[in-house]
Amino acid sequence: MFINPALITVVAVIVAVFLVFVIAKVVGAHRRQESAERKEITISVLPKTSLGKWSIGLAIAFILFFYLIGALTDSDPFGPGSNPVLAVVFKIIFAGMPVAILVTGLVSVIKRKERSVLVLVSMVVGLWFLTAAVWLLLGGD
Repeated sequence: MFINPALITVVAVIVAVFLVFVIAKVVGAHRRQESAERKEITISVLPKTSLGKWSIGLAIAFILFFYLIGALTDSDPFGPGSNPVLAVVFKIIFAGMPVAILVTGLVSVIKRKERSVLVLVSMVVGLWFLTAAVWLLLGGD
């Protein structure tokens, strides 16, 4: 079976023109989206989304919890002389709260486009305490 080379050339040119047209439209739409996003980005101090508010609230609650444990227990709450059940509860809270702070903060920043300084600070606090919790749970000194 013989296919006419002219037909192959015409189909190749049509496909190439179509691909160039589609690529040009995609690039144009992407550029318009970037310029629109640049205009919309405004950095604020207070959060605008509910997840951002949750992230800040969890960070404040965790810091208060952290200092409350230190004030209520004269010795190390995770040490050998402490209540084992209470130590497990403290470890779960100490490991879980920073994860909740980070997840709510990341979802609000990435998905909800939250641009709040306090949300970013709460995420840093969550990351800091998560690192400390992992260090503590792995038996660090």
